[in-house]
Amino acid sequence: MAEVSNNDLVQIEEEYEDDDDDDDVFDIMLNPGGDEGSSFRTRNDPSAPYQRTNVTERKGALDIRCTCLDVIHGLVSPDANEFATIIVLNFRFDSRKTARRILAVNITLQFAPEQPGGPEPEVFRIAPYDSMVMVQTTQTEEKTTMAGVSLGAPPLVGIELGAELGWECSVNRETTDATKVIGSIDLLGKTYGNADSASWSLIENSTTKTGVPSTMRTAILLKRQDEERFRCNFKIEAKVDPKSSMEKSFQRLFGVRPKDDPLLFDPQLPPTNKLQTYDVTALESVDLDSISGVTFQTVFDSAVKHI
Repeated sequence: MAEVSNNDLVQIEEEYEDDDDDDDVFDIMLNPGGDEGSSFRTRNDPSAPYQRTNVTERKGALDIRCTCLDVIHGLVSPDANEFATIIVLNFRFDSRKTARRILAVNITLQFAPEQPGGPEPEVFRIAPYDSMVMVQTTQTEEKTTMAGVSLGAPPLVGIELGAELGWECSVNRETTDATKVIGSIDLLGKTYGNADSASWSLIENSTTKTGVPSTMRTAILLKRQDEERFRCNFKIEAKVDPKSSMEKSFQRLFGVRPKDDPLLFDPQLPPTNKLQTYDVTALESVDLDSISGVTFQTVFDSAVKHI
């Protein structure tokens, strides 16, 4: 798998540089450790290695998983001599224990030909895209400043007398904070050519400390020059609360372990059409925003029954 730089986490780290918690950043796809179960990795089925549904799955006090919902191969448009692929992924971030939470997540997907040397797929559009905020909060802060001078008397039998004179200045201000979702199209591992990567960052509201959204569905439109098979190397990094980072089960599930197999794609496979029926001759016309989205939490309104 291609190595992905950790520089994308700089912004996330800056969001928490003033946090009193000594949080740790964990990459859920590192090298293997010795704990029981740590050798688990998500592999491609040897009998059907292409376009697996279960992309990755890490379960414990905090769950992180990704599922491939739809893969559609076709053309950019009926008049264009250019191939295209739409990939829809669903990410889930869940807490199974009280007061446990995921503070931030960074997701990177990098596309490349299955055989080195071939033309690379171009990441043309993604959704969600750009910087967005959700669940915005406002609070009032009061800051008091003390100013003054100290008046002292000459020492008398080794004792210095003094008095404090001064005044207080109080300033009230309103501050806003929000959960952030940032999506971008990137160029990784090279400095020229078309974009080959898509990335998303989720950052919790640092005021309410309610964690990142529980679900994010992303959509990617790729442009391809040929019908050759290609791959996706992916990386998910999570910043968690201190208790979770110290827990043995989290270290076993999210600590040192082998990388998951990359996702493999075959343009000869038929469209999945699980979310909707796509026009494979005009994939550029598909509204990616309509099939993507972010959910902070799901409320089960029919939980109370009257008998």
